[in-house]
Amino acid sequence: MKIFTIFLLFLTIHINSQSLAPAQSIFMQGNNINAIFRTDGYFNYDKVTFINGEAGFIWPANSSQRLFAVYASGLWVGAKVGPERNLRLSASWYETHYSPGSIPVLGQVPPTSVCSDPSWRGYFVQLTDPSLFNGGTRYKSAGGMQYIFNYDSWASWPVQKGAPYVEINGIPGYQPAWNGDRPGIGNGMTARPEELSFMVFMDYTNCRDSIHSSLVGLPGGTLPLGVEIQQLIFMFNCFPLRDSYFIKYRIINKSNFVWDSTYITNMNDPDIGNASDDVSGCDTTRNLAYTYNFDNSDTDYGVNPPAFGVKIVQSPLRYTNSNLDTAKLPYDTLIGYKLTNMSGFNGFINGQNECQGDPDNAVNAYHYMRGRWGCGEPIINWATNQVTTFRYSGDACARTGWYDSLPGARRTFSNMGPVTMNSGDTQIVVLSYMITRDGGNNFQNVCALQSLSDSALKYYYNDFRTCVPIGIEPISTEIPQRFELLQNYPNPFNPVTKIRFQIPPLNLPLSGGDKEGVSLRIYDVLGKEIAVLVNQQLKSGIYEIEWSATGGAENIPSGVYFYSLITNEFTQTRKMVVLK
Repeated sequence: MKIFTIFLLFLTIHINSQSLAPAQSIFMQGNNINAIFRTDGYFNYDKVTFINGEAGFIWPANSSQRLFAVYASGLWVGAKVGPERNLRLSASWYETHYSPGSIPVLGQVPPTSVCSDPSWRGYFVQLTDPSLFNGGTRYKSAGGMQYIFNYDSWASWPVQKGAPYVEINGIPGYQPAWNGDRPGIGNGMTARPEELSFMVFMDYTNCRDSIHSSLVGLPGGTLPLGVEIQQLIFMFNCFPLRDSYFIKYRIINKSNFVWDSTYITNMNDPDIGNASDDVSGCDTTRNLAYTYNFDNSDTDYGVNPPAFGVKIVQSPLRYTNSNLDTAKLPYDTLIGYKLTNMSGFNGFINGQNECQGDPDNAVNAYHYMRGRWGCGEPIINWATNQVTTFRYSGDACARTGWYDSLPGARRTFSNMGPVTMNSGDTQIVVLSYMITRDGGNNFQNVCALQSLSDSALKYYYNDFRTCVPIGIEPISTEIPQRFELLQNYPNPFNPVTKIRFQIPPLNLPLSGGDKEGVSLRIYDVLGKEIAVLVNQQLKSGIYEIEWSATGGAENIPSGVYFYSLITNEFTQTRKMVVLK
């Protein structure tokens, strides 16, 4: 097998065709996903490995074949601006209107020094490996290629640029230490993901207040909004979040104008392996957009191709001034506000004009963002014959209602809005990108994706709580006196078994304080790692986790397997049998 080495962070800086500012690409692989993010606003689109661009969301990362599920992703923001309510729209997808950097002064175009400042780069840290506290290099493989990950030190985390941190030591200001202050995901949350990156971009392309350019899929023709976007990406390497990642946007109105009827749209070009046989849909009750294979075989993924989705974990806030309305967030409860949730879902039709195809101008794009077709016509639900803003909102898993029945390449988007943003206002949007084939076939994988989206929401509202999996729970208040890995039960099994283990209190403080670094892994008879069920810090207790031999990247055949409990102080391995 030919191995390619991709040098990251320092060797991926290049000049975007629309911006003189340096645009940096950062690969992340904190779990089963390898994905690429650019400092000028678009992601999952690899122009580093492939000069002309190629799909940049690789899953599963441990496959020797380069399998991908997303070709490109981006962010559109559109609003009616000022007293004259002129339309302004900024976009990224395959290209971008954004440039790396901030808008230092409210209401003013950034000076050219912002667009030539190399400090407006991407910052990338690892939070669970003590040896990477001061930064360092790691090598990982994904899809037959070797990637070199250059992590920043915690000390270089750009708090002064708006990067959030977790306050631990009680001393005002950021004093990073392994058991002290550390990079975080913001809003007072204390989650500790595996990998975390931060970048800032704004829509004054090349620090100029000029008309945005127009390309197919990049709707231009308006002046900049004056929007600054601070973006966090974070990955957890624990079940069930190891097949997902999170993006958090802080979208700030840095203009002097009021933005009325503001819409924020998540853009995606999903390709489940071979893109020619994909179908898409949405679950309005879950704020979930998804794409899956039309049949149960894909030329790239083979039998049981996965389903891919984007969950809106936190949507923008709309002020209602009503005591009857409440917006509940994991870090606050706001009276007089409502979450917009997903306000619309649609996709572009191949070969069509701007009325139903990819728009190249802001007017048509804004119609799409409002939940209509590109020329302003309403969307009609074919099953109910009623006007809707949600295309294909039926139950794709149960095959009821209005669902996509014509396979082909899909380019989809989820809308959020409308909201009003005054000068200086901030909106926070959190998305979870996820993929699974745990359902067992193309339709049931949509059901599995729905379950995964529920888990993502629960984790977020529980501050991820060291990412102790929902499937692993302390089952007793008893404090064990020794490490022990118990025999799985049932054994033999088909397809589900349970594994129980216990962790005693620590005698000496380790890097995790009162927690022990615990790994629970499954291997085949040749020693190949099949699954990582636990890879995190746990307090003392008795735990139990369920494992399915039909889950993960591929079905597990009948045979003998070994599972190992590994800590700094203890290792134990037992045998189990899958019998199908």
